[in-house]
Amino acid sequence: MKRLMTSIVAFVMLIGLAGCAAMAPPDVDTRVQCPACGYEFEVPKHHN
Repeated sequence: MKRLMTSIVAFVMLIGLAGCAAMAPPDVDTRVQCPACGYEFEVPKHHN
């Protein structure tokens, strides 16, 4: 019974992760702010 519940929980988590990944916007630069000086800049995505 414990193995069944573990499998169900893992499956539900996998479905949730796949749903979040599908909703992510494609190729959007990340905007960050320097904690020391407050300067904001965009960090481009790296394509490996």
